[in-house]
Amino acid sequence: MKYLFLLLCFFPLLVSSQTTTLTGVVKNKQGEPLAVNVTVQAKGSNTISGFTTSNAEGKYSLTYNGTADTLVVSISGIMAGKHYRTVPNHSGQVDFNIEEKTLELKEVTVTATPIRRTGDTLNYLVGAYAGQNDRTIEDVLKKMPGIDVNESGTISYNGKNINKFYVENLDLLQGRYGIATKNIVAKDVASVQVMENHQPIKALKDKILSDQAAINLKLKDSAKGTLALTALAGAGYEPAMWNAELVAMYFASGKQNISTYKGNNSGRDIASEFNSHYDYERVSPGDGSLLSITEPSTPPVDKKRYLYNTSNSISSNQLFKIKKDLEFTANALYYNDRVKKEGYSLSEQFLPGDTSLRIEEQVKSLTKTDNLELAFRLNSNTEGEFFNNALNFKGAWNNDRGTGITRSNARNMDETISQHLYKPAFAVDNTLNMIKNIGKKTYKFYFSAAYSHRPHSLTVTPVDYFGDDRLVSLEQNVVSKDFSSLLRGSYGLKMGNINLDYELWGSANVRGMDTELNGIDTFGLSVPSTDSLRNDLWYNTYQVGLNQNYTYKSEGKFKASLSLPVVNYTLTVDDRIPDNFTRYNRWIVSPSLSASYDLTHELSASAGANFRKAYGNMSDAYTGYIMHSYRSLLRNTVDRLFETRSGGANASLQYRDAFRAFFLNAGFNYGKSWKNLLYGYDYRGIMQVKTTIDRPTESENYGLNIIASKGIRLWRTTFRISGGYNESRAEQLIQNEILNYRSESYRAGASVQTSPADFMSLNYNFNWSQSQSFAEKLPGRFPPMRSHTHAVKAWVFPSKSVSINLGGDYSYNSAVSNRNTTFADAEIKYKHKQTEWGVECNNLLNAKQYVSASYTDISTYYYSYDLRPRSFLLKVRFKLK
Repeated sequence: MKYLFLLLCFFPLLVSSQTTTLTGVVKNKQGEPLAVNVTVQAKGSNTISGFTTSNAEGKYSLTYNGTADTLVVSISGIMAGKHYRTVPNHSGQVDFNIEEKTLELKEVTVTATPIRRTGDTLNYLVGAYAGQNDRTIEDVLKKMPGIDVNESGTISYNGKNINKFYVENLDLLQGRYGIATKNIVAKDVASVQVMENHQPIKALKDKILSDQAAINLKLKDSAKGTLALTALAGAGYEPAMWNAELVAMYFASGKQNISTYKGNNSGRDIASEFNSHYDYERVSPGDGSLLSITEPSTPPVDKKRYLYNTSNSISSNQLFKIKKDLEFTANALYYNDRVKKEGYSLSEQFLPGDTSLRIEEQVKSLTKTDNLELAFRLNSNTEGEFFNNALNFKGAWNNDRGTGITRSNARNMDETISQHLYKPAFAVDNTLNMIKNIGKKTYKFYFSAAYSHRPHSLTVTPVDYFGDDRLVSLEQNVVSKDFSSLLRGSYGLKMGNINLDYELWGSANVRGMDTELNGIDTFGLSVPSTDSLRNDLWYNTYQVGLNQNYTYKSEGKFKASLSLPVVNYTLTVDDRIPDNFTRYNRWIVSPSLSASYDLTHELSASAGANFRKAYGNMSDAYTGYIMHSYRSLLRNTVDRLFETRSGGANASLQYRDAFRAFFLNAGFNYGKSWKNLLYGYDYRGIMQVKTTIDRPTESENYGLNIIASKGIRLWRTTFRISGGYNESRAEQLIQNEILNYRSESYRAGASVQTSPADFMSLNYNFNWSQSQSFAEKLPGRFPPMRSHTHAVKAWVFPSKSVSINLGGDYSYNSAVSNRNTTFADAEIKYKHKQTEWGVECNNLLNAKQYVSASYTDISTYYYSYDLRPRSFLLKVRFKLK
């Protein structure tokens, strides 16, 4: 609670200054609304203190922070002229009813405002942030205050992930917007729009509230209605490297297309473009695998420094407007990858008493990936109705191989282990969603169904560490079959500022799992599985529920939402090997409440709380052994339904000042959970064996987070800072003994991007973190672990056609002997007409390994990873059309 106290102490500092809010309507003498620029300043001052633009209805709202007694509100527009009103420094209504006239402009040089607000939409002028070194729109997004792009390509606005990404108000890519941000050329984009509190379904606007933003790219007229075709070819050494790209794009009012081919073996992660950053509501088919091989842990540095790959990807994304409000979208993605890894690790699991299990592994692995995805969507989205039908297919043909040498203090000898995992998968799902508004009433119908099939197998050789010298190898087979469906209908009613929504729904999830652990003896003969090494399990859940949602939105500043779902939950577990059938039935109520209040036009506060109950998990239901990896043999031994209860609360302050280009988000969160069973692990040699005891356990966590960014016109500069604190407490079951542990971590970061001159651009990023674990009965075993990283990039532009880049990365980790790692890179580009030549030089200092360490519960993990050597890559990018 001390952290909540600190938050409450700092809260007044942010809101103590008096703020004047001015609202009004601008109309002409005929009563027609006008879209004009509106400013406010203290009387007698030449400094503008607030700026906004009236919307299509002529309405505006802006704030003044200051002590002046009298204010001057002015409006201006090309066809409206310029008009003033002098008012006292009090919040209130300031309307304009004007005689339109042409505003005469002198011949002057105009500097455009980098960020402009219109209602709930911010417009970022791309030209105000783009530099000579910025090729794609993602490069420019990273410079815009309030917008962040993380390493995986996820875009967030003021600390929250966006919920939609549009190009010219169309959602072509359905959440895989990395295909757009990493390929659309920055010079083809006029502005980036951020639409705050965006509700993607127009029929639910002002009925279902949203606190997330969406991004829309507004293209220049020159980029519309024309086919853009670009290509890249590259070659380099060491080792022998190649790089190839072909990208085609077409954007028109009724049609959009982005098609790409990319391939390389130079360490570029092209699969990240296919990451899905948001999705529509649907029943997701089963994914993942119970089986895995042990492979080297990858370091937290740019993938180009360590990724030994041979990658190829193809995508084709097409959108057609069949008629005004009806769209058809088709997306096809194929990805083929071959990745080699090599590294060393030392893990130490601390055990009760003064003992520990130390395992050293020197591992090489080869991962082969083949993924194919097809998606088709028919969509109509108007204020009166919404229709969406989406069909998805997914196929995967993946396999992993690993070889390694293992040594432990349990078996003081080197053991060579070979692993092979084959994991094909197939999935299909379809979702139909319809919404209709009739007057103040809303009717909704929704149906979604999904099926997946995953036959996976893991082979391990040799297996003498099991303690059975008769076995040469083991093969674990797991076949998973999942079918899920959800059907619901709802009725909504708007009563003034209150929206009522009642939803009756039912779902069925049928999940089957067949497993078998077989062995091969020294004579090459198959050793049949006993019942304890097999599973034939059907784990089915059936739910019927009533969702109640109540939403309040005032005309001014306050919004609140209350959800009260009531669910009847039925679970059947058919464990056919021991011939056990169990049925459970429970009632579940999971309320949640959220509210927000706009303290000023720029500053808002929000808070929320929730409570959840959950029952059962398939991973806790199987009773036959499954070899999840060569060191993990697990089964469940307690015949009780797993139950969990969890609750949480959060509060945050958000500040968004487009005029001053300043954005801030500070938040606090708390969570607590209760479980009726305590899980843990025993260690038999290097083997990890799951254990469960019939004993309740609790855990809790706290967190404080802050992010802020500030744009300054001088030198086109953007500053960012971030920080946070997290603490968690829980219990761990080790060797049948319960240990209480606590972990805490601190982090801080800062960055600056600036162009002090037309011929120069500088970027600097800094991140610092400290973590520590504390375990009862293990005092002094976990010293603090500190790390920090620095990254610098300097671009120099001797001319409009030449760009030179020098960069360096430095990282420090206090927990390893080789604490410091330094990288240096260089690049030069030359552009002539439609062709760009470039030479990259990576890892100039020829760093060989990256060494790091981390804590996991009451264990430590150290690892080193082999890096790519010093390399040179020549590339040429040219525009074909």
